Amino acid sequence: MNRRRIAVIAAGVVLFGGVVAVLRTNGVGEPATATSTSQPPPTSLAPFAAPGVLVPTPGAAPGSPRAPRVVPGPRRLQVLWTGDAPGYEVRWGRDGKPDQTRLVAQPATELTGLDDGTEYTVDVRAVDAFGQRSEPLRVTGTPKTAQVGDYAFADTFDRPDAPDPARWRLATRGTCARAGADAGRLVISSTCAAAPTSLRSRAPFVLRDADELGRFVVETDAPGADGELFLDLVPGPVSTVMGDGLPPDAVRLRVASGNGRTTAEVVTAEGAPSTVVREVPPLHHALTHRWELVLRRDGTRVLLDGDVVATSPAVPRWREATALVSVAGPTGQRVHVGLVAFDGAPTGAPPALAGPPVQVAVVPDSGPLTGSPITGVAGGQLRMALLHTDGSPTAPEFTLAVGGTRVPLRPAVPGAPWRAGVGYPVVADVPADALLLDDGRLRANVLTPLRVQATHVDLELTPAPGAPVTSPTGTTPLPEVELDLARIDGTILDASGKPVPEGATVHRGRLVFDLTLVGRPGQRGTGLAGLAGFTVRLDEERVAAVPTNLGGPGVAGTYRLALDTSGLSAGPHMIEVRLFSTSADTRPTSAFVPFLVTA
Repeated sequence: MNRRRIAVIAAGVVLFGGVVAVLRTNGVGEPATATSTSQPPPTSLAPFAAPGVLVPTPGAAPGSPRAPRVVPGPRRLQVLWTGDAPGYEVRWGRDGKPDQTRLVAQPATELTGLDDGTEYTVDVRAVDAFGQRSEPLRVTGTPKTAQVGDYAFADTFDRPDAPDPARWRLATRGTCARAGADAGRLVISSTCAAAPTSLRSRAPFVLRDADELGRFVVETDAPGADGELFLDLVPGPVSTVMGDGLPPDAVRLRVASGNGRTTAEVVTAEGAPSTVVREVPPLHHALTHRWELVLRRDGTRVLLDGDVVATSPAVPRWREATALVSVAGPTGQRVHVGLVAFDGAPTGAPPALAGPPVQVAVVPDSGPLTGSPITGVAGGQLRMALLHTDGSPTAPEFTLAVGGTRVPLRPAVPGAPWRAGVGYPVVADVPADALLLDDGRLRANVLTPLRVQATHVDLELTPAPGAPVTSPTGTTPLPEVELDLARIDGTILDASGKPVPEGATVHRGRLVFDLTLVGRPGQRGTGLAGLAGFTVRLDEERVAAVPTNLGGPGVAGTYRLALDTSGLSAGPHMIEVRLFSTSADTRPTSAFVPFLVTA
């Protein structure tokens, strides 16, 4: 079927030929006057069809989900079932009284923030396109935290101030991401599309002298739809690895999700081939999975939930490395991490000092920078990545001006790739007398005539002997989660029911419009917003309203409408679909599909 994705615009922003118009409504289909005050959007719709318009009607209630499976975990339960409904309602609670509710679009969910050792009752109902519900499928489960294991390093992120700043650094471009604790897990919340965010361990990953050199373990629900997960081990003081700029001798596990598939491979700068041992099964993006990068004397293995899915002949040529957990994906994604662990030689993070914000400029030359000294420090290390458009094959030498001192800005890993658009990791050792605060900030200048941008700046301070150690504290609050309505897909068909290619014309008379509301798989952890219904406008005139909350909030579904086009003029016309939620806190979304009527 020639299904076309139609642009979704939140809160009534309409795009026509590059012109942006903001529409506010008093109700369904009634435009507000310039002097009126906008009313809250409706949370229910009455059925409506204009003359000559046929709208879909509900059928029998759906059947119940089948074949349930409950997988307990630390303060969580994974619940999976079988079914083909467009949506499901999940209710759960203790003492046999499910009192919390979530709407999901896939036959699986993960309930978090539960109490270990307490039995929970879970009811799952299928929800059809009109909000009709099935009889519940009831299961029970008891969360249980297993022993973390005899790891050299492990963090379950169950502290309220996670990520512990004494253990971790968050590397992101500008303000593209935040990290914080939620329901006993770490949450990385992204606001920039495809901008990788890295969680750097301050404790190094250290190999042991054995056939199995070490194991890098991460439990997470990443990657989401169209997302990526990276587990990097880099032999040098990097803050992040940007894009495909993998330094020499680094070992990477790359997990990518897209087009309904998930792939896992081992990547090295030297190009050691990765062999797929087993296809990665389709992953439910709402569920936590356990990824393990296992380094051995005879090569590297990748395990997914305990099963080997890929191997590589890559063997590390270093003993100690920086460990990075990085995620990338669409704007607004929230990634949850329940465990990061190293199985190897003993390791630990160095003492952590609360450091000031750092402001780095790139200039051809610089005089001394002044300020008040940072007390109680023996020095510092400044890490960053340099983005550039220089076409030379090798990296030039860089100098950092900080305080009244100039120090070398050296490669964090010798031989790191110097390519346009790829972050070049550099590091500088800064003496204590150069660590000067100007208006509460440490200012530094990268001295170069090249067009370079400094990103992912990260300052590590070393405490002076005998000085009191003031550890970093506090986290940035996470943005509130705004539940999404379903995504809108649409297809224009002619009177005989055949899809009309984009750009082709239709004859006057009758037009068929197939509408699919797709539950967003990337909406993880909190579920989807309840759907009250949708309206359809033809050239700004309301021609249909279809409620979808007959038995409770809808989730998603497919619908076929027939529209009367006999009175339309030749030329371009527009169909608008607007979705409304059962909650006044969720903004309506609109989407548009154009079509042409033949003369």
